[in-house]
Amino acid sequence: MQTYQIIEAFKAAMLENGIEPPNRIQADGVLHRFHIAGHKSGSLNGAYKLHLDGAKPAGYFEDFKTGIKTTWKADGPAKPMTETERRRHETHKRQIEQQQQAKQQRAADQAGKLWAQAKEMTGRGDHPYLIRKGVEPYGLRLLPAWSKRINQNGQWLSIAVKNVLLVPLVDIRGRLHNLQAIFAEIEPNLARDKDFLAGGRMGGLFHCIGQPTPEKIICEGYATGASLYEATGFQTFCAMSAGNLKAVAESIRKHRPNARIIIAADNDEQTFGNPGLKAAQIAARAVGGVLAMPPIAGDFNDFANRQAGA
Repeated sequence: MQTYQIIEAFKAAMLENGIEPPNRIQADGVLHRFHIAGHKSGSLNGAYKLHLDGAKPAGYFEDFKTGIKTTWKADGPAKPMTETERRRHETHKRQIEQQQQAKQQRAADQAGKLWAQAKEMTGRGDHPYLIRKGVEPYGLRLLPAWSKRINQNGQWLSIAVKNVLLVPLVDIRGRLHNLQAIFAEIEPNLARDKDFLAGGRMGGLFHCIGQPTPEKIICEGYATGASLYEATGFQTFCAMSAGNLKAVAESIRKHRPNARIIIAADNDEQTFGNPGLKAAQIAARAVGGVLAMPPIAGDFNDFANRQAGA
């Protein structure tokens, strides 16, 4: 198979699984994030990796929102690359990896500066989001303003979002790589109330609440994690997305092999395929963990607030 035929077959497989592929697919063996048509503007909920190495070209693609994740192999081997093509391919692959690492490092540097500028918090009364969710600011800080670039009518503009919660996202060694910004209200220009640093690493990162316990809870969002911690006292890890649950769980299992891992799913029963539950099931199976799910549609923060109001 020629390279273009492999790429077209890969795109066709994505379409068959309900994922509209990006216009350009790079078969360089590097993970690429992309926007999926129909998702929120500016979101990068899709990911793919495609390589031509080995006996058969292979790759994978994923929709983080729905939880669809599929591995793929070509029907036949790729046409052998010439030595010149192989060198060009390896050079391009290294360049892409270096560019990705550079972006992630810039985001990590920016995260450190913003975190240093932010103020400590005293309680939920410091921010409307915490009041609305009914949780405390475990390890969070408050930033006076968050700068966000948006595309408006074909022009890139920079807007300042005020009174922003910062959630630090770290690796298993506690190194800060990224920040989640939580806004007081949904920003009209962004159509959402959360943001991350552009180009920042996400895979395997988390926000940790509480001191070490034999039990480790892993969930998606911050408010969910705070509610679970308050209800159980167990150390809780907020992975920030369904697609990141498995990576966080595997990292914790590697470093704490005897821990009892509990994967707390979002119950997305009103969304086709229940992606929150599906992703949690995959994560639990990967690490021999226990699966927990709220008895209502929504997450454990929704359930806690309903119980409090009952």
